[in-house]
Parts: sequence; structure tokens; C-alpha cells
Amino acid sequence: MKDKTALTARQKRFVEEYLACGDGPEAAIAAGYSPAAAEERARELLRDPAIQRCRRETEQRLFDAMGVSSAWIGRRLVEIVDRCMQATPHLTRNPETKQREPDGVWEFDPAGAMRALHELDEHLRSLREEEAAEGGALSFEEWLARQEGASGL
Repeated sequence: MKDKTALTARQKRFVEEYLACGDGPEAAIAAGYSPAAAEERARELLRDPAIQRCRRETEQRLFDAMGVSSAWIGRRLVEIVDRCMQATPHLTRNPETKQREPDGVWEFDPAGAMRALHELDEHLRSLREEEAAEGGALSFEEWLARQEGASGL
């Protein structure tokens, strides 16, 4: 009896192509499905639980190979917030010296900081949900202290 969760070679290729390009119809065509039905076929494939599982497992292997983890993502988000919050001098061109010089105005990136803070909040919320399911949740302060200890920030 055939295992219904086992993927065909074409389905595996679809997953590989989809992870490479992020476009369902393009991945379907590259995997050998009909261009005329590629959009519909891609939708079906992306809803298939076996395809979703294969995609998650393949992504996890890629992330593991690159050293990307939840902690790594969190540390990078904190770095982005810090960098966006750093005030930097605004430079203007001095016509006499023909050099760019500070004009006394200091700038920072509030929109970038807000986006990074939002992403960090979402990331922490996801981690808390995972930890709660495992029996214990960290506060933001506890998480940040753990990250600082792990990375020497």
C-alpha cells in the first residue's frame, strides 16, 4: 500500500523551486506542471499538508545550516532597533570647502525603529506562545537578559 503522505519527485521539486523563487505558479512550471494550469496547481500544492510539512522541514534544514534560529532573529531585531534609534548628524555640502559637514541637526529613523519594534513584539509573542505550550513563558526582560548573555551584547 502506497504512503499517501510521501511526495512524488515532482512535488519535491515544486517545494525546492518554491523556496528558491517564492512564486507558486513559477515553481509549478519549473517542477514540470502545465503552464496553463500552474496557478491552480500551485494553490492546490501549497494547501497540501504533506507539501506544507516538507516545506517547513526543508526551511528548517536551511535555517539550521545558516545558523538562523529564533534567538538569532531576536538579536538581529534588537540590533535594528538600536541602530534606528541612534541619532546621526545630518550632513550638508559646504560650498566653501566642497565637503559634506554636519549642520547641527541630528536624525534617527523612527519608522524603521517602529517596524523593528513591531516585528520584535510579534517574534516575542510567538516565542511566548511556544514556551507557554511547553510549560513556562519568559518576560521580555528575561528574554533580553538571556540574549545579552548568549551574544555578549
